[in-house]
Amino acid sequence: MECNFKNLSVAKFGGSLLDKEGKGIQKIIDQIKAIKTKDAVGPVAVFSAPIGCTDELIRIGESHAQECGLSVDSVFEIYERLTKMYVKDNWLKQAHEDLANFKTLTQTALNTVNKRFSGNVKARILTFGGEVPMACLMDYILKSNDVDSYSLSAENWPIVTDDNFEDATPNYEKSKKRLHSITNLLEAGKVVCMAGFLGVTSDGLETVLGRGGSDLTAVFTSCILKDTYNTKTLLYKDVPVQSADPKVVKGQNTQHVKGLTYNEAHKASMMGMKIVQSPAIAMARRYNQPLMVVPIDDPNMSSTIEAESNSKEIVKCLTGKAGCAILSINDEKSRSLEAALRIWERRNDFLDLGAETMETGEHIRDFLFLDSDFLRKNEERLKGFDENLKVEYGLGVVTLIGDRMKDSPGVASLAIGAISGINIKRGIFAPHTSQIILVVEEKNVGPTVAAIHLKKQELNNSPKWPISVS
Repeated sequence: MECNFKNLSVAKFGGSLLDKEGKGIQKIIDQIKAIKTKDAVGPVAVFSAPIGCTDELIRIGESHAQECGLSVDSVFEIYERLTKMYVKDNWLKQAHEDLANFKTLTQTALNTVNKRFSGNVKARILTFGGEVPMACLMDYILKSNDVDSYSLSAENWPIVTDDNFEDATPNYEKSKKRLHSITNLLEAGKVVCMAGFLGVTSDGLETVLGRGGSDLTAVFTSCILKDTYNTKTLLYKDVPVQSADPKVVKGQNTQHVKGLTYNEAHKASMMGMKIVQSPAIAMARRYNQPLMVVPIDDPNMSSTIEAESNSKEIVKCLTGKAGCAILSINDEKSRSLEAALRIWERRNDFLDLGAETMETGEHIRDFLFLDSDFLRKNEERLKGFDENLKVEYGLGVVTLIGDRMKDSPGVASLAIGAISGINIKRGIFAPHTSQIILVVEEKNVGPTVAAIHLKKQELNNSPKWPISVS
């Protein structure tokens, strides 16, 4: 027997749309009104902090750890400016009071920082100085535009996580038990404003969902509401998903990517495209929750991320990422290093390039790191695993993305043929993983993407293996 659930959209608005001057706010208001007109309930609107605010709060927090504490005025001046621009008189007093309260909470937490800016204190500062006041402010802005909205308070927070304060994982069953904090508001006809990034432990301590965690907030909220509503997850961006970055392939026509599988979206995001945060994609895959990436200026140019894609394209997009490095370490000693990074540091932003036997007989294993800054900051500590390890900096990666590459031979050779004048440091030809990765010098990332993208049509006409008929 089919259940006719009410349609509900969970719409996430990222920091790129919440700039310090508020240029994207009217677009956000218009989209929320459009969704509310179309759906039976909601929407739930998830907000990031204004662009740059999280980095500024980290800088302020670290200054307190070094006993030369900076003021949070630079952050809260942004909220005050947006309040004056967008909140109407009858809501101004209350908005100012709430923002002053968040500023006090943030400053109080900063005053407790002692030598280390970490853990629950860091999570509290980042959220009460970032996403929480932004969601509260958007509630007043929506009210000022005749939208019946409500900002969900941290005291009634529905996303319950583990105790990993700076990269928390939501708990599905515990969070489901708190759904009434959202559903009661939705059934009362409210648009629910939620802070992205924020989680709480079972005993009420603030956590954060990792960098870019507002994506995970939206996806997880959609998943825990699936048994109650017909949920749709809308991730609003400033630009559509395209076959390559137009700024990199200047003068070329880029194609709108209409659909990606979870696997393709994960690979593209990890390798530089930043479509959706990786844990959010993993969560969507786990609960089979389709995602829609929506450019706010042209919602018709949306892209759907789901389990299967009907696209016949072999190479859907090319990504470029600078700031990479290759770490070379004794093979035997590499096992403990890899375990430490994956288990204790919870890092998955590196790839095993395999081992090679040197002329000395020593077995050396290479790892490609997508974040060379991590290596720069921790190189001496990592030498505790092997004092002779070496790091080659100044590298970048160019990646061809597409699930169908595994059935289409010749893609790698065509790509390499397009960049005959560029030195390839390493080639990771693994089409069965939906990606072909070329490691080049950092300065050559852009030219490599542009040269291969110029051959994209030819790549998508790559011949298939002949099929034998018995």
